[in-house]
Amino acid sequence: MARYVLGIDTAGPVVGAATWADGGIIGMWSERIVRGADGVLLPAIDALLTEADARGHRLARVSVSTGPGGFTGLRVGVSTALGIAMARGVGVVAVSSLAARAALAPDEPRVLAMLDARKTRVYAGVFDTRGGMPRAMGDERDVAPECAMPANAFVAVGEGALVYADAVGAAAGRVVPDAGASPAAEVARLGLQGQETAPDRIQLRYIRPPDATVPRQLAGVGSPETG
Repeated sequence: MARYVLGIDTAGPVVGAATWADGGIIGMWSERIVRGADGVLLPAIDALLTEADARGHRLARVSVSTGPGGFTGLRVGVSTALGIAMARGVGVVAVSSLAARAALAPDEPRVLAMLDARKTRVYAGVFDTRGGMPRAMGDERDVAPECAMPANAFVAVGEGALVYADAVGAAAGRVVPDAGASPAAEVARLGLQGQETAPDRIQLRYIRPPDATVPRQLAGVGSPETG
């Protein structure tokens, strides 16, 4: 019985899920969603799993992008992945949402992966995608778009590359075709080769702290020190 990986990406406005076996994609779904991702994500994943199971495959692990990206979307994606992994008794692989997007531009020495972080900023990382696995060429950052641009020739991918295409062009970069596509299949593919993490060890990689802060008078409520 062939083993397959379920990949989930909810880091950007295009939410996606895919199933991947050694031979390639089994099934794929994606949709641009503004609100209520959980309401459409779960039925779509159920259909993908049903199709893969019916073809005689067995779920081996769940791979999910853990950030950076939108706070609410990441929480929906990771909680969904953990729920499926626990129900199916399989492991979980955490994948960088920027690395997964960089993988959409294979065999490139310098790929700038960007997500729109709002407030005229981007989540950005530069990767070498030669050899099949994206290799980070520095830290992933929350920066102004112009500060994300590599000094040397590069290609750009991700929703942020579309939003700030003018900045990419001004830096002599090139936005790849379908730059805003869901990288769910790449999340699954990278998860096939990634290291499993215990569900209780999965952590979201926000990079930027949330805007909301706990009021000072409530800051200690529920902490071990105060009970």
